[in-house]
Amino acid sequence: MGHDFFNIFAVTAANLAQVLLFLTGIFYFFLSLRGFFNGRRLPVPAKSGDGLRRFAVLLPAYNEGKVIRFSLESLKQMDYPSDRFDIFLVADHCTDETADVAGSLGISVLDHSGPGMGPGKGRALKWAVSRILPEGYDAVCYFDADSLAHPRFLRAMNAHLAVGEQVVQGRQLAKNAGCWLARILAGGHMVTNRFFQRSKYALGFSATLHGKGMCFSRDTAARYQWDETCLTEDLEMQMRLIRGGVRITWAEDAVVYDEEPENLRAYMIRNIRWTRGSLDTARRHLGGLLRRAFTRRDHKAFEGAVYCAQTYRLGVVALVAALTWYTRDSFNFFVWLYRLAPGSELAVKIVNLLPLALYPAVALILEKAKPDIFAAYFLQPALGLFRLPVFIAGVFRSRPDWGRTDHISQVEISDLV
Repeated sequence: MGHDFFNIFAVTAANLAQVLLFLTGIFYFFLSLRGFFNGRRLPVPAKSGDGLRRFAVLLPAYNEGKVIRFSLESLKQMDYPSDRFDIFLVADHCTDETADVAGSLGISVLDHSGPGMGPGKGRALKWAVSRILPEGYDAVCYFDADSLAHPRFLRAMNAHLAVGEQVVQGRQLAKNAGCWLARILAGGHMVTNRFFQRSKYALGFSATLHGKGMCFSRDTAARYQWDETCLTEDLEMQMRLIRGGVRITWAEDAVVYDEEPENLRAYMIRNIRWTRGSLDTARRHLGGLLRRAFTRRDHKAFEGAVYCAQTYRLGVVALVAALTWYTRDSFNFFVWLYRLAPGSELAVKIVNLLPLALYPAVALILEKAKPDIFAAYFLQPALGLFRLPVFIAGVFRSRPDWGRTDHISQVEISDLV
């Protein structure tokens, strides 16, 4: 009796998990179709005479002497009246020349160090925002030490704020593509921008925050302070905003360039940190997102919950594989789908499904990706080999362990624009 009950439970759990994975894929596939059409146009501002807002531009850094000059110079060169924005370097316990470089460029340096000031990006940002908001800024923009700003970044953000948007994420692209790993990740940004960010913005969902190239209105920056402990403070902020009913929009014309890892060690360190932070964020917010989605019929919260739950995807896939093997003599949803696919031989089925596998490559064509980045897209499966060890390492990693990624790409904004 007990054995039969366990078999029924295993078959039910396996098929429910498979259906959820299938429906998630279908949901994001149909969402991505919106990416084939033009981006959403901004409505006319409520006030035709809306002027230029005053921005505080924050850049937190910890020992970024190798790259900080390039980032700060790109911010100084933004095409926006110099009296309408100020740049602040938040030196988080720096022990190298980072603060000196900023000072030599005429940048205001906020020294986040000393007794009672623990290190960490979230802590540094929370402290810095509390210091600058009283100075009367209309909005706060955030960049990383390895990022570069497009000259028209602030003008684009000003336009989005003028129509009432409160939190805006810029379009992230790679600034370096000198090796196969960086090219793979650069292609990934293009696919995400076209089929994910553009689609979500156009359909009324919340965009994904990337930690740089972000703009918060003054009121939102004051109300939603940065978390001090999460390793993915941008993802945690994203889910907290959605739970609070604040929609994150996307500015396709506000471009921020980010450094991609150029070796597997840096890639692994970064992704393990992201996995640990994503698990922590899901633990904090997944339940609240689902409650808001169903009690308030909030489609943004529903998509946020689906996105947040993706951090468990690899674990769910492993569980499904084990249960599927254990219940192999019973009904299996994926096996049923496999049999529905045209053709009787495995090779024929693979050929029939090939267009679906190549579908994201269409985004690279639409985005006019360079040939080397387009070719690198087909190496994506190679990175898949690292997902399981990254997930396991992220599960067992302690939260206080930051796992810093060294930034080395010395690219100037003039090399890109």
